Amino acid sequence: MIRVLFVCLGNICRSPMAEFILKDLINKKDLSSYISVRSVSTSYETFGQDMHIEAKMKLDEKGIPYKKRKAKRLSKSDYIYSDYIIGMDESNISNIMKIIGDDPKHKVHMLLDFTENPRDIADPWYTGNFSKAYDDILEGCTSLLDSIIKKYKIDLNEQELSKNEIITLIEDKIYQYTQIVPEKVKVSEYLALSSKLLDMKVMISDIINSEWEDEDAIPVLKEYKKTIDEILFRFRPKI
Repeated sequence: MIRVLFVCLGNICRSPMAEFILKDLINKKDLSSYISVRSVSTSYETFGQDMHIEAKMKLDEKGIPYKKRKAKRLSKSDYIYSDYIIGMDESNISNIMKIIGDDPKHKVHMLLDFTENPRDIADPWYTGNFSKAYDDILEGCTSLLDSIIKKYKIDLNEQELSKNEIITLIEDKIYQYTQIVPEKVKVSEYLALSSKLLDMKVMISDIINSEWEDEDAIPVLKEYKKTIDEILFRFRPKI
């Protein structure tokens, strides 16, 4: 699982908007098994508060789902459990570094650094311009997601394949799985998933030996391929 943590000053405007915008983009690409998203603040000023009403109104206007939440502050331990720590402006980055102390694994970024036009995202708490904040955050989240997909080589499975082509892909991926030497902490998980893959192989064999039409078999096989892709992703080498 790739863990993204958005950060802004109060965690009631920009960072929660980014959290729900990116979650929506992830869900639309069916990537929730690969990427998780949270958001926090660098201050205690709005600790425990829900998202700003105008941020909610903007997400409602754009059809972005969200839920009630409470602002939380960034902690030093968040560095360990995050793959990306994303601030909204230079001030956020400075405050993030004061809290975490160091960034040896280069996890800290500004959101719009992932775009072709790096810049700050102005705080709508002060500007009142939630439309501009939304547009900037959407631009940044779209580019960030594209960057993650490319970096981690996540297969979106957009190309149309025949039944036999999908079966060949799945069999190749199952073979890749058998070549994995899991870390000690993941051995039990590896063995449990091995059983799941054996069941999958039996089901695929049934499809091969049956008279299933392509239109019936392909959707089932695509789900199997998605499952094995997600399983392999859990045991990917650390980047």
